[in-house]
Amino acid sequence: MGWIRWFFKELWWYLTYEHYGRRRLRPATWGLLFTLPLLAAFYLLALGLGQRSALPGERPAPTLPPLTKTAIFAAVTATAQAPTRTPAPQCPEDPRLWRLVEVRPFLDPKTGQPLPLPKPVMRIEPTCVYEGFLRDLTEVLIAATRNLSPTAAPRIAVPWFELPGDQIVEHIFQPVDDGGVKLAFYDSQGKRIDEAWHVYNARPTENPDFPVALYVDRDVPQPAWWVNYRVHPETSLRVTDIARVRLEGASGLRLIYVFFYDARQRRWFMGGYEKKPERRGYAVDVNEQTWAQTAQAFGLPYQRRSELLARFGLPDPAPPTLPPKGEDTWTGTIYASPDGYWSKNDQ
Repeated sequence: MGWIRWFFKELWWYLTYEHYGRRRLRPATWGLLFTLPLLAAFYLLALGLGQRSALPGERPAPTLPPLTKTAIFAAVTATAQAPTRTPAPQCPEDPRLWRLVEVRPFLDPKTGQPLPLPKPVMRIEPTCVYEGFLRDLTEVLIAATRNLSPTAAPRIAVPWFELPGDQIVEHIFQPVDDGGVKLAFYDSQGKRIDEAWHVYNARPTENPDFPVALYVDRDVPQPAWWVNYRVHPETSLRVTDIARVRLEGASGLRLIYVFFYDARQRRWFMGGYEKKPERRGYAVDVNEQTWAQTAQAFGLPYQRRSELLARFGLPDPAPPTLPPKGEDTWTGTIYASPDGYWSKNDQ
């Protein structure tokens, strides 16, 4: 223990000095003796305040200054700011993200009562998918865009529905190229008819590249003339076929189309018949009331020709009045009854 005695002896000699035979504390030693207790006191005080502020429920509420006019204006301005808009999710184009759901109950458009059907009526969810379908339908069947068939278009067998839920027989379809030929109808006064379109059924296929088929009605009230025309980007409109329309037993004409969704190109193609169904079109009474009833039953609105073109910013290539017949224009008569329609060459 001799080294401890030596250490304190040396420390004593360091902190003191010789004064007339006695050892006195140096001035720096007195400053150190006073500073150390003060530092310890400040440390303990700070430690105690920090622990007290951390206790829950014991922090005093802050004292807010009274609101001035400037403060009130600032508060109102902050409250009036519009919240940040969350962008709407995009509609899925991948058919694996779609669902085919049954429309139930399916109400009779005439009576409003549930209608028992041999096959369920189905539609696609989410319904925003129909916006893309209507765009492709407008380009294919109304505007000048051709219905270009996909590469190696397959033969697809799907049920044939003349009415919602009324499966007749399976037919073979194939996405086709229509050659750019379009169809328009004119009334007895020679004015272009603003026909209505509505989707009335959806069905899955067994082809993963074309997984969904849509059935569409084209309703034409009181048609008198059937006109096929072709629009070339570099030339004017050319009429290819013009025919009178003769209706029996009804005041309107309904044509049926089938579209297929190409999962690779992410667009809809019109299907061409391998063997034409007998009732791919027929005479029926059509008007605003029947369209509204059918739309309500299916849960999707019907669309007029002019509405579709305006929605997608496309002009109507068909002339507003009946065009003149060309030299090589086929002419004939289209006869339509509730049992179907057929054509007769009058040339």
